[in-house]
Amino acid sequence: MVAKLKSFTKAAQKLKIAQPSLSQSINILEKQIGVPLFDRSTTPISLTHAGEIYLSKANAIIELYNDLNVQMRDVTGFENGKLRLGFSQTGYHFIPDALSKFYKKFPNADIKVSQVFSTLKLEKMLLDGDVDIATLILPLHSEGLSYKVIKEEQALLALPISHPLAQKVKKRIKGYPMISLRDLKNEKFILPKDTQRSRPIYDKIFKEAGFEPNIFCETETFDIANSIVASGIGACFTVPQFIKEDKQDKLLLFSIDEPLLTRTVVLAYREDKRLSKIAHEFLSIAKNL
Repeated sequence: MVAKLKSFTKAAQKLKIAQPSLSQSINILEKQIGVPLFDRSTTPISLTHAGEIYLSKANAIIELYNDLNVQMRDVTGFENGKLRLGFSQTGYHFIPDALSKFYKKFPNADIKVSQVFSTLKLEKMLLDGDVDIATLILPLHSEGLSYKVIKEEQALLALPISHPLAQKVKKRIKGYPMISLRDLKNEKFILPKDTQRSRPIYDKIFKEAGFEPNIFCETETFDIANSIVASGIGACFTVPQFIKEDKQDKLLLFSIDEPLLTRTVVLAYREDKRLSKIAHEFLSIAKNL
């Protein structure tokens, strides 16, 4: 934890122990192995070469121990196994249903669920071993991850129902009316923050359309963007499943002929980490919803 946070104080707070106790434990360990693990002259503190080696081997030992526990649980009764699941708003439309079916089948399973706004952070959590499975969107940004495809969905463009372009559209029984992004070059846009994985995609779409968007604000979730547009301001990209019921009649959705707006939702996991039987069961349930 000290190596991860690069601070004794922050690590102690995270671990909920006294900082002097943590420092003393590290000092004792360094005396036992005969070399310093941290360079305390830098700000923030950093690992020494010996510390990097020690951390690498320690993580390998932890992985072996966890792998052993997974195998033992699979042998002795995987129905009581553990699963750590991470999801972002990408999983809102299927994770609750998957969890419901999973718990009906495995009521004694020990499952921990973490909600994270950023899929990039979720990828890091997977690689760090903080979660076993996470909802992500292709393409993945990190190597060493495998995945199961859950579904494909098309991002659409939302305008206020009172917008002149929305007023021109006749009610259709099926499908979404087409619109050109160029028709909205003078419109205000609510876009994801540049830390969100979808932002570079939208930036590329605007570049291909030949204009730079007038950004009204940047958000971390579809919910906020949808609410702003539903109030009568601007336009945003969204997915129908993320539009709350009380906002549905205040928005009109349009389709844009742009392949980049197709999103492939996956459940990802580490290639080098053994998934428990209980994890495979969850993957199967989610995939067959």
